[in-house]
Amino acid sequence: MPSRIPRPCRKHGCGGTTIASSGYCETHRHEGWVQHQRGRTRQQQGYGRAWEILRAKILKRDKYLCQTCLRQGLATEAKAVDHIKAKAFGGTDDETNLQAICHACHKVKTAQERFNYQPKKG
Repeated sequence: MPSRIPRPCRKHGCGGTTIASSGYCETHRHEGWVQHQRGRTRQQQGYGRAWEILRAKILKRDKYLCQTCLRQGLATEAKAVDHIKAKAFGGTDDETNLQAICHACHKVKTAQERFNYQPKKG
């Protein structure tokens, strides 16, 4: 099997290359998540103790089943709670805007939201 072709590092301004699936060179390997979160803690992002209590309540309400999979007729264990309308698009932590979701569905949904995200200008 041929080895991967080195690509430019995803870190803005870095001249390094990588074959890692993350897209970051060894120097910047762990910076993707930090860059995305802009250095804020879980509490600063709104995911502190109150969120953990609400998260447990939503998982119990949805019987620990992924609601996205359930709509497709599949019963998949959910380990995360997702905002139906993302906070970046004006969603809230209201229980009607939250659903239990499996890791695979959450990954797909988050990727779609990032693709469609348009930051406010001005």
